Amino acid sequence: MKHKGSPRVEIIATGDELIYGRILDTNSNWLAKRLAEIGAELRKVSIVGDDFDDIARALNYAIQSDSEMIIFTGGLGPSEDDFTVDAIGKALRLKVMLDSTAIKKIEEIYTRRGTNDSASLTRGSRMARILDGSQPLQNPVGMSVGMKLEYNGKKIFTLPGIPVEVQGIFDAYIAPIIEQSSTHKLLGKTFHVTMIWKNFFNLYRQLQSDFPDIYIKNAATPPGSDNEREQIRTIKVDIVVQAPTKTEAEQRMDSFVSEYRKRMLELGEGEIIEFKQKL
Repeated sequence: MKHKGSPRVEIIATGDELIYGRILDTNSNWLAKRLAEIGAELRKVSIVGDDFDDIARALNYAIQSDSEMIIFTGGLGPSEDDFTVDAIGKALRLKVMLDSTAIKKIEEIYTRRGTNDSASLTRGSRMARILDGSQPLQNPVGMSVGMKLEYNGKKIFTLPGIPVEVQGIFDAYIAPIIEQSSTHKLLGKTFHVTMIWKNFFNLYRQLQSDFPDIYIKNAATPPGSDNEREQIRTIKVDIVVQAPTKTEAEQRMDSFVSEYRKRMLELGEGEIIEFKQKL
């Protein structure tokens, strides 16, 4: 499926904890889904450790690419190894500053917690870092301030590493910017297709051929023997459609699934049921 959405986006996730596999990069996964929903085209996702040169190098590569938006996640906290803003500033030769609104919020929260010593406040102020000429993105659920920066025709955003803060800042500030210029919306669903194994792929491939602008991907495990090919299997199938509006995407999804079900019935077998993740 050729993506028709805009703008083009690149995600750069930072943190040694990601590089060492200590935590999963759930932020990029969430952003990928949200970007698709609101019509952006995600071109690349990369992970770099807490290293000045690596972060700067990743930024320079992104600036040279055809991406229009670059979204950083992680490295906005109070620790010494939280220096995403500093690394971006060094790469672009921009001065690091402190956002006054964020500073006031951090000080008020620290005071309520009874943390009034100068060392703690100085460390906490690191969460207010932005770059000269940038626009601060106030955090609706935390203390680390995000940032929007225009550079060489690119929009560069920084987000914290805490998932709820990533989601809060993205939905409040970045999503509206994308939705203003996006031309298409994407809708993805997962289905369980139950039918005789040997007949599944013929139908599956024919649908891919007949609907090249719809993403169809199965998660099937090949049978271990010829006998198993004659057995009924349940196979997970992901389907993604795109359309100018969310309503049209939902209609297109319904239409395609109806066609899938019709062709299965013509073969005299099978069913397709939407899989919904239990909360």
